[in-house]
Amino acid sequence: MEPNQLKTAWNDIAGENKNGEELKLMIRENRHPVLKGIRLQLMIEITAWTFFLFVYYDMFDGDRRPFYVNLLLVVAVLLLLLHSIMGYLSAKYLVKGNTLHASLLNYLVKIKLYAMISVSSRVITIICVLIFFMATITFTPAKYLLLAGILLLIPLQVFLLSRIWGKRIKKLTEALNGLREK
Repeated sequence: MEPNQLKTAWNDIAGENKNGEELKLMIRENRHPVLKGIRLQLMIEITAWTFFLFVYYDMFDGDRRPFYVNLLLVVAVLLLLLHSIMGYLSAKYLVKGNTLHASLLNYLVKIKLYAMISVSSRVITIICVLIFFMATITFTPAKYLLLAGILLLIPLQVFLLSRIWGKRIKKLTEALNGLREK
């Protein structure tokens, strides 16, 4: 997208005039407030999950669990980190097209894929963590009841997360349709 097209689109939305330098500063990665927030969240997640990977073996008795269960847990954590990195990159490279309409269309396709990955990676991670913690448990009726309660929360989380993504996609689709009408 050309800077003049971006400036015109911005002025139409914001109702105020921005010069080219102000727009360039706004879209730079280090100055973009949303990207700063996502980057901070990403750094916190990477630090926390890396710390978890270093201590889980001792703190959560990883040595007493089968190798495949430990591997599943590590893969689940790596999946979470990959998901977060994909989210950052998705937000970082928004403008990909010659026009605002083309950029939004490309972003819509990208966000639909990311939504599916987001929901499925959460489910896979929850299942892997459950398998890890259940690997050495001797089940009693109370523990089966607790497990059933936890398993009932998974579809609820999938529903809520899918609904959030659905609303985001709907808003983006509406914005895209609004551009098409002009």
